Amino acid sequence: MTLLKKDDVYKHLTEKIYTRCQQIQAENDRSIMRVNEIKKLLRRRAYDVMLLKSKLDKHGDNWRAVPMMVPQPKGKPEQKRRGPKPKSKQIASNVTAEVQDVAPRKPRKQRVKPQPNTHQMQSQHIST
Repeated sequence: MTLLKKDDVYKHLTEKIYTRCQQIQAENDRSIMRVNEIKKLLRRRAYDVMLLKSKLDKHGDNWRAVPMMVPQPKGKPEQKRRGPKPKSKQIASNVTAEVQDVAPRKPRKQRVKPQPNTHQMQSQHIST
């Protein structure tokens, strides 16, 4: 490779790195703007809640004594994480009682190792 080609390759790679850094910087700026926007929304919500509470108290509304009802979410419920199901004590005691009532199981048959063929062994002894 000549010296000019090496310089061109180096220049090309540095330009690619520079453009990638600019892309990352723009992405970071967008993320920061979104976080700041959400913080602003949360501050506005807290301020609105505070104003609403003060107005309700000023009008003598008995809103603090009313029980809160949590609305049920619409749509599919979230899928629970996998894991063993916890067994209740009542179910576990019923299962053990049922197991004791069942007749004992027969033991499993043990595997038997195959015996070497005695006919082949005898023929080997005879031929030697």
